[in-house]
Formats: sequence, C-alpha cells, structure tokens
Amino acid sequence: MLRTNRRKIVTGGAAILGLATPTLLRGQGMGGGMMDGMGHGGMTGRSTVGTPEPGAPFRPLPELDARGGTLNLSAGAGTTRFGAGAPTATMGYSAPDAAMSYLGPTLRMRRGTTVAARVANATPVPVSVHWHGLNVPSPSDGGAPQSVIAPGAAWDATLPVAQPAATLWYHTHVHGRTAPDLWAGLAGALIVDDDATDALGLPSTPGVDDFVLILQDKRFGSDGAAIYDPGLMEIMHGYVGDVVLANGQFAPEAAVPAGPVRLRLINASTSAQHAIAFDRAAVLIGVDQGLLPAPVEVGSVTLAPGERAEVVIDMGACGAATPRVTARAMAGGMMGGGMAGGSASHALMTLRADPARPARGAVPARLTSEEPDLSAPDVTRRFALQENMGPLQMARGMVGRGPVMAINGEPFDAGRVDFTAPRGAVERWRVTTDSMAHPFHAHGLKFRIADPRRPEETGWKDVAVIDGTRDLLVQIEATTERGVPFMFHCHILEHEDAGMMGQFLTA
Repeated sequence: MLRTNRRKIVTGGAAILGLATPTLLRGQGMGGGMMDGMGHGGMTGRSTVGTPEPGAPFRPLPELDARGGTLNLSAGAGTTRFGAGAPTATMGYSAPDAAMSYLGPTLRMRRGTTVAARVANATPVPVSVHWHGLNVPSPSDGGAPQSVIAPGAAWDATLPVAQPAATLWYHTHVHGRTAPDLWAGLAGALIVDDDATDALGLPSTPGVDDFVLILQDKRFGSDGAAIYDPGLMEIMHGYVGDVVLANGQFAPEAAVPAGPVRLRLINASTSAQHAIAFDRAAVLIGVDQGLLPAPVEVGSVTLAPGERAEVVIDMGACGAATPRVTARAMAGGMMGGGMAGGSASHALMTLRADPARPARGAVPARLTSEEPDLSAPDVTRRFALQENMGPLQMARGMVGRGPVMAINGEPFDAGRVDFTAPRGAVERWRVTTDSMAHPFHAHGLKFRIADPRRPEETGWKDVAVIDGTRDLLVQIEATTERGVPFMFHCHILEHEDAGMMGQFLTA
C-alpha cells in the first residue's frame, strides 16, 4: 500500500556507490556544504527506518531494442516490494510481453533511424512519455498537454533519431502530477548509439561492463513501504528521501571485469541532487547530450534532477587495493546559507572485480571532434524562476490549494505561448533566480553553459543548475508543428507541477 507521512521540513537522501562491501552508515549532523548551486547550507542527517537490506545481486533493467524502427510500450500500475518491505503502490513502463510494476526497460535507438512508437495507458490515471533529451518534433516530444494519454487510450509518436550517441531518458510529463507519478516509477533510460561511438571501443556490453543506473530517492516507513506525501514546505523546497535506490534496488552488488567499467548515471529523482565522489581512477566521458571531446579525470560528479553523466572506473588499475566510491543525495536549498538537506550515507552499489570476466573496453584520448562556435548569439532572452513565496503562498497552503510558482511572473498556462524562436538559431538565455537554486530544462534544444563550474557542466547539456544568474548558449534543434509547443521548466518536479513552466514555438 502507499504510505503517507506529513513531515514538513525537507531533507535529503544519501548514498555511497561502493566498490567494497556495502556498509550502511547512520549518523546525525553531517557537515559540509552542498556542491555548486543546489544550495550552500550545511547538511543535517536523518536516520532511516524500514530500509531494505543491502547486498543483493544487481539486476540490470531489461532492454527493449527500437533500432529496427518500432517501439511498443505500455504504462501500467501495480505494487513493488523494495527489499523485503511491505508492498508500495507503483507504476512502470513495459514491453507488451514483459510487465514491469516499477521503472521501465532501457530503450536502444540508433542515429539515422526513425522510430514509430506507440504507448498505451493501462493505468487508471492520465500519463505521458517525454523523451527527455531526444530532440524530435513537438507532437512526438511528449511534454505538451496535447500528448497526455487518457486511461485506456494509446498515443503514437514518430521519432526521427538524428543526434549523436548519448544517454537520455524518458518519463511521464502530465502537468500537476509529474512529480508523484515519476516518483512512483514512470521513468526509464533511453540510449542512442551511433557508428562513431561504436568505433571508439568504450565499455559497451550491457550488464557486464556497461551499467545503466536510474537513481531515485525514497523514504520508507517502519514496515518498509515507500512514502510520498509532501507538505507545503516540501513542495516549496522539494521532496527528498532518506535513501537512494539504483534501479529500484538498495545497495546491490555486481560482478564486473577487472578493467574499465562504464556507469551511466541518470538522476530520475523529483528533487534531490546526487553528488558522487571517487577515490580511485575515474574519468568523465559524457554528459546530458553525449560524449565530451576528451575524457576528464574527476574526483566527483554532481547531478541535479534530470541530469546524466557517463563515468568510467578502471577496476584493473586498483591492484590489490579496495577501491571505494562515495556519494550523497542532497536537497535543494536556499542560496547563501538557508535550508539544505542530507541524511546518513549508505552504499548505493558494490562493484567486485571478477578476473574470469574479460575486460574488453578502453577509453581513448579523444572522444569527439565537435567544438562548436557559439560566440555570436542571435538574440538574448531572460527568464526569472520564481517561487513566489510570501503570505499569499502560506495562506493557499493552509487551505490545501498549494503554492503557485512562475517564470517571468507567469505561472504555467496551457493556453499561453511565451515566445517563438527560429529553428537553427543560437540564442543566449539568461536564467536567474534570487532565492533557492533550480535545475532548468528545456525541450527541443541543447545548450552550452557559458560559465561551467565543474566538468559535468561542460559539453552539450539540456539541464543546468541556476544559482543566481547563468547564461546558456542555446541551439534550437527541433521544430514545433501543428501548434504543439515545447516546454521549459524547473526540473524540481514539485515546482514544475506548481507552475514553474512555460511554452515556446519555433519558426
């Protein structure tokens, strides 16, 4: 059953991605600031109850091959036991012959093909499928209200796959219920392959040396059932769990080759950022929209909701040492030292080198040759992300109506188009927030962050953390058709549902 809890103060989940035996660390009062922009306050821990037992064998999500040009998915509802806990009401996407009650299969697509997709809705609520990061015409993007699939209905989308190889994802995008339904499991990975990336020889055997990790944080009751029931303050600052699951598992263990191992990290949480630190050889090879020009040695990566990163860990370089990778999931917070969140650290995943598994992959010195010139934007647009906190917000919360949030003073209105941008243009989008920081995402485009503050903010992106003012150098990739718009919004999904979203057309 779905459990409820009326805790009002936002806090964060925490995780350790370990290459040693997973150990659950519980404690209070963890110090340290939050990394780059999702808040600068300290963290406070919170012990968890009902946490699943760690150490079960890692179960990769099934793959669904759409490289032949067809894709059939169905959204369904069911229950899921996280570990040995009581059942939780969940939802998932499935292939027609393989029902999943939580998350969805990893979709494989190939550059240069066109996929005819059909999605059926077998749940009792409206759902949709937004192909996050896949730049396709707006009627097929799945983000607009016109793409909502009623219970018992189906939706057809034509997906021309024209972009370079990347780790993308897909999820529901129904305004007003995106956060709870994604939390319930309506999300999955979408991998685009291409010839150029195949030729690089990167680790690429799924479930052997190439792992998709969909990260979602959860709170658990004493019986082990998961809880989602945000109060007013958690809608304002984001609902964040006590622990982070990898593909719905708590601290699983995977046997891997004694060589390079690729982790495709997808933050599919509604609000939490995940900060992952490495104490052994690790290189960042890709971000939201694809590979970087060259690998970058990293000690950590931080992912806001919606962001992705591809990291390669060389298990063969660890020798007799016991390598360890740590991570924390943290809540968004007020800029300049206000509310932040965090909880006890715990194992997210254990990787154990197995000499019997051959190491096939390698990381070359050069990954891509693309170095775009974005020095002369055609136009500058300004976006102010606003929580609109104040007495009126609090009054609305007291009567159960919830907050209303806005961009440029306007909450989301399905009947309003905010601007029109020419396809193929390069634009400067100056995005500002003057209170808490927000992950900003837009459909149908990609961008470079003008002032990257860490390696995972380099390369082509589709999510950027806005803390103060950030300039995004935007390239409009896809077209709007039949009056169906693209969306731009905060990817703290409680904020999106509360109105921090707008629409634009292309010309």
